[in-house]
Amino acid sequence: MNHYEEELQNNIEAGRPTAADDVDAKAYREVFRALSAPPKTSLSSDFADRIVARIEEKQKRESKKDVIWFASGIGVMILVFVATILYTGFKFDLGFLNDMSGYAGLFIFGAAFILLLNILDKKLVIKSTAK
Repeated sequence: MNHYEEELQNNIEAGRPTAADDVDAKAYREVFRALSAPPKTSLSSDFADRIVARIEEKQKRESKKDVIWFASGIGVMILVFVATILYTGFKFDLGFLNDMSGYAGLFIFGAAFILLLNILDKKLVIKSTAK
């Protein structure tokens, strides 16, 4: 802002007459008149509801995009996995499970013991810490 504009603005704000009643002075007066009046706009009663609806709609669209990208990523990963198996000639060998077939009782006991510990944890430990 140069000296002339600053002086013009100060004179108009103070209500003093300006040196020349030119276009600049009229423009400043119009700006100050517009700024002194309160805005004539008001928000409708359903404004907040419309904003929330827009946000929810956008989140649904973004959620669909995330699901599509996730599914695409899994699909590409499966395709690469299959292509790698076919390209390298890999053969699955789960022979170690044959050696473990004699331990069926031990696996059943382990699963039952873990289940028992989980039940005891829910009944005793979690109830005592919730108090």
